[in-house]
Amino acid sequence: MLVWQASFTGLLFEVWIIALLYIGYKFFPKSGIVIMFELFFEKAYEFFEDILWKDEKKWIKMYIIGMFFIIVFSNLLWVFLEFLTPVFWHSMEEFIKIPTADINFNIAMAVVWVIIVILEQFKALWFWKAIHEYVPIKWKDLIPFERWNLPFAVDWFVYILVKFFDIAISMFLWVLEIVGHAAKVISLSFRLFWNMTSGGILLAMLIWGVSALTTSLVGIEFPIIWPVILYLQELLVAFIQALVFPLLVAIFIKVAKVH
Repeated sequence: MLVWQASFTGLLFEVWIIALLYIGYKFFPKSGIVIMFELFFEKAYEFFEDILWKDEKKWIKMYIIGMFFIIVFSNLLWVFLEFLTPVFWHSMEEFIKIPTADINFNIAMAVVWVIIVILEQFKALWFWKAIHEYVPIKWKDLIPFERWNLPFAVDWFVYILVKFFDIAISMFLWVLEIVGHAAKVISLSFRLFWNMTSGGILLAMLIWGVSALTTSLVGIEFPIIWPVILYLQELLVAFIQALVFPLLVAIFIKVAKVH
C-alpha cells in the first residue's frame, strides 16, 4: 500500500475513534466509558487552564485539549499496531500509519500552532509593539545610558556609540526571534515523530533478537515477559508525548504574551 494511503487510513481510524466517542456521549451518556472520558477530560482541562490562566480564551483552551486527545488516540493506536507487528511478523505501517508517525502531520500541527502563538502575541502586545519586537526599526534601550553627565562632545559621541550597539543587538535579537520560531516547528514535530517511530523499531528488534538467540541456544523461544514490560513502557511514552506537545504550545503562548 502506498504511504499516503496508509496515512489516510490512519486518519480515518482517528476520525472513527472520535466519532465513537461522540456517539457514546450523545446516546449513552451514563455508560462507564463516557463517564471515565469526562473525568479524564475535566482533569486535562484543569491542568492546561492552570498553565494558561483562567482568563485565557476558551477556544485556545479547547483547541489545546482537542490536540491533546488527538495525539493520545493516535499514540494508543500506535501501541496497538506495534503489538500486532511481532504477532504477524510484518510491519503494520504498510497498511495503516498513525498520524503522529507521519512527519507531515506533525509539521502541519506545529506550523499552525506557531502561527497561533504569533497572532496571540500581536493581540496581547498590540500591533506596533509586536512589530517592533520582530522588526526593531529603532533601538530598544537595551543598553542604559544617562546623558549630560559628560562633556558635551564626549556625551554625544558615547550616546551615538551606545545607540549603534543598541540597534545592532536589537537586530541580532530579531534574527534569534525568527530562528526561534523555526526551531519551535522543528522541535515540536520531530520530537513527536521520532519518539513514536523509534520505540516500535527497538521493540521489534528486541523480540526478534531474543527469539532467535534463545531458539539457537536452548531450542525454545524466550518467554515474552520482557516485551510485555516494554509495551507498558511504550504506553507510558504514548501518554507522555501526548502531554508534551500541547504543554509546550501552552507555555509558548503564555511566554509570548508576557514577553
